[in-house]
This record gives sequence, C-alpha cells and structure tokens, in this order.
Amino acid sequence: MKQSKRYPDALTGFLFISPAAILLSLFYVFPIFFTSYVSLHKWRIKRGRFLGPENYREIFGGFANIGFFVLALAAIYFGYRILRARTTSGVKRTNGRPLRYATKTVGAALLAAGLVGVVLMLPAIWSEGDDDMLDSLRVTVWYAFGTVPVQLVFGMALAILLDQKFRAKQPYRVVFLLPYVVPSVASAAVFERLFSLRAESFANQLIGLFGADPLEWLAEVRGVFEMLFGWGGGEEASGIVASYWQTWAQGPSLALVSIMFFNYWTFVGYYALIFSNGLANIPRQLYESAEVDGANRRTVLFRIIIPLLSPTTYFLTLLGIIGTFKAFNHIYVLRTPAARGAADPMSIYIFFTFFRKSRFGYAAGLSLILFIVVLALTLFQRKIMEKRIHYGE
Repeated sequence: MKQSKRYPDALTGFLFISPAAILLSLFYVFPIFFTSYVSLHKWRIKRGRFLGPENYREIFGGFANIGFFVLALAAIYFGYRILRARTTSGVKRTNGRPLRYATKTVGAALLAAGLVGVVLMLPAIWSEGDDDMLDSLRVTVWYAFGTVPVQLVFGMALAILLDQKFRAKQPYRVVFLLPYVVPSVASAAVFERLFSLRAESFANQLIGLFGADPLEWLAEVRGVFEMLFGWGGGEEASGIVASYWQTWAQGPSLALVSIMFFNYWTFVGYYALIFSNGLANIPRQLYESAEVDGANRRTVLFRIIIPLLSPTTYFLTLLGIIGTFKAFNHIYVLRTPAARGAADPMSIYIFFTFFRKSRFGYAAGLSLILFIVVLALTLFQRKIMEKRIHYGE
C-alpha cells in the first residue's frame, strides 16, 4: 500500500520540475551536444563534410600533443589525490595501513611530472597549433585572476564599512550598486573615453598629477610587469619553451588592466551588496560575546566575520570565475585593434572566428574547449573550497 502511494507522489514531483527541466534541456544541455556535433564538421552556414577530430588536431597541433597534455593533467590529478589522501584524515592511513613513504614519493613524482609536462606541452601547442587560442586563453586567465580577488577584497571591505551605524546608509548602498545596474555597453563606452590614449584624457591627466608621462592605455600591448619591473622585456628568449613563458612573465597588458578597472567599478558594489546580506545573517550575539571577552576588531574580523562569510565568498568566487571566462559585452566595446589581441579573451577570439572567419565548426571546437576549462576550474574550486566553508552550525 505504501509502495503504491509513492508513484503518484513521484509523478507529482516530476510534473513540478518538468518545466524547468525542459527549459534547461533546450537551452543548456542540447546546445552542448549540438556544439560537439558541429565541431566535428566543416560547417559554413550549413553542414559540410565530416571532419571528425580534425578541428581539435588543428587547435592543439596534432593528436600527440593532445595525448601528452591529457596524460600530464591526469598525472597532476592522481598525484594530488595520492598526496591528499595522507592529509585529509587525522590518522595517516590508507585502507587501514600506514601510508608508506614510497606511496608519498609516487604521488609527489606524479604531481611533479604532470606539472613539468604542462610546462613543456603548452609551448609545444603554442608553436605547432593555434597560437592565437593559447594567447587568448592567457588573456582570459589574467583577466579572471586579476579581477575576482580584488573584487572580493574590496567588496567585503565596503560591505563591512556599510554595515556600521551611520546616517544615510541606504543611499550609499544605492550609489555603490548603480554601476552594476547601468547597461554595460553604455558604461563601457564612457570608460573608453576615460582611458583614451590622448594626452588630455582623464586617465592621462590623473597620472600627470604625479609627474607620469601619458600612456596609451587601451592600445598598449606591453605587459604591466614589463613596464613596471622590466620582467620578460628585452630580446626574445631563445627556444620555444622560454619564449612562451617569457610572455607570461610580462604580465597582463596595460590594455587588459584598463578593462580590469572597468570590472572593479562595475562589480565591487554588487559584491558588497551580496556580502552585506551575508553579514546580516551573522548573529549579533557573537559580536557582543567577542566584545565581552575583550577581542579587538582584527580578531573579530579574522575569527568571526571572514569564517562566517565563507559561504558567500565561495559563491562569489564561483560566480566571478565563471563570469570572467565568458565575459564579452564590455570587452568588445573597450577593445581596440591597436592592442593586437593583447586584451582579447577566448570569448572574443571565438566570436571573431565564428563571424569574421565564418569557421563555424572550428569556433564550436574552441567553445567546447572553453566549456571544459570552465567546468574543470569549477570542479577544482569546489574540491578545494567546499571543506573550508563554515556555515556556523
């Protein structure tokens, strides 16, 4: 009798989730499989001949590069898992036996071999495959890791300041949120004028107050590390490996950093709003108890606020990494051909491959690679951070 009642309940549950499931299947799941299908063909307006994995061979410069790169990533993963097995539990045991030194050595060797493999394979792919793809991926990585941490720090600091007791608190919150509400294309057009390469632009006049010479900003190809410290500058290094990693040492281009400033202006207020909601969920009794115990502000910050904001921090970090990897609108407005691709992430490169070169199948392959990178980063981030989240229970 009880089993017979389960079927109507299950049917009711499926009926309730069916609208969302249908929408997700049509606009999220199906496009992924269709993109995979398109990437296996020579596609121009309509489906052409079947190419198989030829587009991927062109991207990576050969199937051998793909195989070695996958093996390097697998070595990193399994090496990390072996080393992680000895630290995740209080007792250093595996299958009930003490973890032997040889096992730790194997894990460290796998991890080291995988890292060396990645260091060697990326320049090989850059040399033999689509170098523009790896250059755009490097821009994407710099853009993600140059914006999300800064937005988290300033967003949390602004939220803590707005959490204090003072008059006209609500109008301040509205003002800081306005950049996020304003359409990104319109605000990016304004920023394009502010960071113009003209000597009379706002950015050049601002640095001129400190005696600095005018900069080209959105048209500057050189990396900021090269401009500030001379890293990676001078003559091009000999050898494919050294030449490729020399470009990393130069840092993100000034054109990309200028776009990062737009990102800070847009999203710090939004991050502050989310952090403010997280602060509102922290019981005030904890602050009172800490005050009674004589805790100073620094102790309250690092022992109460930051740990209890870890779920909010995890959510914003996840949202920020995914958002920066697929950012497009404001970058398209702010980018300039004079920067020669130094500020073009993968989303822009895929767009130009699709619409300007009309290589639909090749662009689909690039899109699938970007999807895999974002998925891998999301899973890695979840694996690293989920056990460090404190919900205050």
